[in-house]
Amino acid sequence: MMIRAWLAIVLLASALYALQCPGGIPAAEVKAILKSHNVFRDNISKGKYIVKGKKMPAAKRKLPALKYDCGLETAAQAVASECRNVHSSNRHYVGENLWSKSASSEEYGWPSLTFTLDLFYSGVDHATQMAWQNTTAIGCGIALCNEKKWAIVACQYNITGNFLGAPIYVPKGGLV
Repeated sequence: MMIRAWLAIVLLASALYALQCPGGIPAAEVKAILKSHNVFRDNISKGKYIVKGKKMPAAKRKLPALKYDCGLETAAQAVASECRNVHSSNRHYVGENLWSKSASSEEYGWPSLTFTLDLFYSGVDHATQMAWQNTTAIGCGIALCNEKKWAIVACQYNITGNFLGAPIYVPKGGLV
C-alpha cells in the first residue's frame, strides 16, 4: 500500500514538473503557451505593451502569472478536436480563446480598457481574455484539421473574463 502511494506521488510530481497532462499536448507546447501568455501579461503589468504604436498603460496591480490546468486542457481539447473555429456553448464559468492559422489574431490590442460590444466586434474577439486581470489558470487543446492543412488552438481560462462594461485590467492611474 505504501509503495502505491509513493508511486502515485512520484507520478503526480513528474507530471507537474513536466508541465504535461496525462494524454495531453506535449510539454514543450504547454511551456510555450504558458511562457507567451505570462510574458504578455507581465508586459501589460509593467506598461511595456505597445499596440499599433500606442503604449498601453501599466496595470495598477500585477496581473498574476497563469498556471496550467489539466481540466481546462481536456475541455479545450474537445473544442479544438471539433475542427471548427466556433466557441463552445457548454463552457461554464470559463473564458475561451481560439486561434487558427487563418485567423487574424497575430496582433493583439484594443483601444479601450473597458470591455464593450464594439470592442468585441472590432476583431479583438476573446483575445482580451489573455489579459483579464483576475484570470489565474489556462488549459489549451491543439488539433490538426482538414487533412493536417489547418491547425486550431483552443484555450480556456479560469477565472473567466470579458464581462460587458468591466475593465480588462485596471491601469495604475485608474480608468479614465
